[in-house]
Amino acid sequence: MVNAAETKLPLLVDPVDLKQLTDWHGSVALDSGAYRAFKKGIPLNIDQYLEAAHSRTFDFVVAPDIIGNPQQSYQNWIALRDQPLGIMPVWEWGSDNSYLHRYLDHAPIVGIGGLVPTMRMKNQGSERKTKDKMLMQLSQLCQEYPNRFHIFGLNWLWAIESLKDLIASGDSSKWLDAARYGHIIFENSRTGHLSQAPAKCISEAKELSREQRCIASIQAIANFTQSQK
Repeated sequence: MVNAAETKLPLLVDPVDLKQLTDWHGSVALDSGAYRAFKKGIPLNIDQYLEAAHSRTFDFVVAPDIIGNPQQSYQNWIALRDQPLGIMPVWEWGSDNSYLHRYLDHAPIVGIGGLVPTMRMKNQGSERKTKDKMLMQLSQLCQEYPNRFHIFGLNWLWAIESLKDLIASGDSSKWLDAARYGHIIFENSRTGHLSQAPAKCISEAKELSREQRCIASIQAIANFTQSQK
């Protein structure tokens, strides 16, 4: 579906999904797979990860971070940072700021992880207040260090829109809402904002297939972020 969308967006993939890129000729960055490992409760195999990292050219390679263990994430980065791979360290949101500043002192781009649970909260009530507080703090940090961060898990349209001019890059699977919930993402011609709605409620989208909704949503995000950054 990403291929069919014919955008110039780069891909972020972990080693498990790397085999899916045989027909992909665009830019690729390699993720450590920390989130997948965390969900499955298994440790990262750093030797296997390095083998994947040397298998092709990547825009950058994410340091093998350990969710919930910022000290080990830092040690992993220290061990690998001198390799000619473009290793990007990852700071976990809410962890000790001293690690963040060490990364900023020695790496051109720093990844910020640990945001997915908050990004996926509801857009109402107390959860929306939590999301807004997080985004305000994240925006302030990105304003203080413009174009120094890659934001992992940008799965909130307002966060994509708010941060797009402040960050070096980010990744999102938000377009998959088109398959999960029957939604479609589009740029609202009246407000100029990225919007999301059930496809059945939009005349030009209600007949689209699951795959077509995903492709249209990828294109909407790509066009919005690329044309206005």
